[in-house]
Amino acid sequence: MPAPAHRSFVAAMGISQMVSWGTLYYSFPLIAEAICNELGWSRADIYGAATLGLLAAALAAYPVGALIDRGHGRPLMVGATVAASLALLGWSSINTMTALYDVVITLGVLQAALSYEPAFAVTIRQLGTQQARSAITTITLWAGFASTVFIPLLQWMLDNLGWRGALLGLAAINMAVAAPLYFWAIRSATVADYTPRHQPATTASPSPPDNPVRAMLYSPRFYLLTASFCFYMALFSGFTYHIYPLLVALSSDIQAVVFAIALIGPAQVGARLLLLLFREISIKHLGLLASVAFPLAILLLKAPPSAFTLAALCVLYGGANGIFTIVRGMAVPELLTRHHYGSINGIMLIPMSLARAAAPWLIAVYWTHSDTPDNALNLMLALAILVPVLFGLALVTKSPTQEHKAGT
Repeated sequence: MPAPAHRSFVAAMGISQMVSWGTLYYSFPLIAEAICNELGWSRADIYGAATLGLLAAALAAYPVGALIDRGHGRPLMVGATVAASLALLGWSSINTMTALYDVVITLGVLQAALSYEPAFAVTIRQLGTQQARSAITTITLWAGFASTVFIPLLQWMLDNLGWRGALLGLAAINMAVAAPLYFWAIRSATVADYTPRHQPATTASPSPPDNPVRAMLYSPRFYLLTASFCFYMALFSGFTYHIYPLLVALSSDIQAVVFAIALIGPAQVGARLLLLLFREISIKHLGLLASVAFPLAILLLKAPPSAFTLAALCVLYGGANGIFTIVRGMAVPELLTRHHYGSINGIMLIPMSLARAAAPWLIAVYWTHSDTPDNALNLMLALAILVPVLFGLALVTKSPTQEHKAGT
């Protein structure tokens, strides 16, 4: 079967990613809250499963990337989508905490094969590096609508079908939409014949005079940026998993809560579209602008709850997150070094993945033991404040390149 045209491939991958994120990631807080209410299980116990699932995803990230490098992107992503549908099907029939942990950890492993990173890797291999940049941007624009589409849809299913019926619906959407699109869009290939289309010939470039990876371990900027990104990942994970129960605890208007959360996706997309109009803005300025917006957004939770404040919170957070995602991706070449991107980014991802995995559980434990959402809110505010503080400190320290020049 011939590979699809560029635009068709990008659209298929974008829709598939929107479904993968909507059914496997953004659905968890709403399902978890419904389980808490019906079965009386502890919020901390349920989010402990989410933490283990995220840890499992981090452990699976490297083998997933290796399989894609060997040309197995299609069977990997299609197989993971089918397996995720079966896991959602199994989740709909659980009655014990052990079964919940088994299902959520399994879904965590499968998320490693269905998140942005494998989708980007497949895109680069299939389209080549020159076309991949614009394609990846478009895919993220599609995926940015995951919360907009799936949170209202899931809330409707919860209201009319219950959480078990809602999980069956999510499984059906995965099988009917994402699986066939991944199968159609991703070209089947082997190591021998998987040559990216439109891939320009490359010439060997000289190695840098010093080892940039080793230089990072002596650079204060590297550690400050890593720390900022760790708190960002903790905030992103904690916000995603807890914003629904937090807003429900603060406001009795469920429809206003669902509407506000649904605005996060368009805000992310709108912010990324704005970046296309202001390409001259540096990563430094973008990072500061977006990171400062995080604590401002969380502070809106302390205002008297209304449809306006809830919507403003989600729009501000969504826009900041949409920009900071790009900042995080460009930080290594723009703020550290243009050499050995994969190795350096991989080192940074280790603590970032741990922070992303631990935050939902820690916030849930803190909320459970304090018995009030205010303390959970204060913890999220502290995380949000540390993001711009550490990012700003990183900018005022010398980059590894400057340190190398100073030492020569």
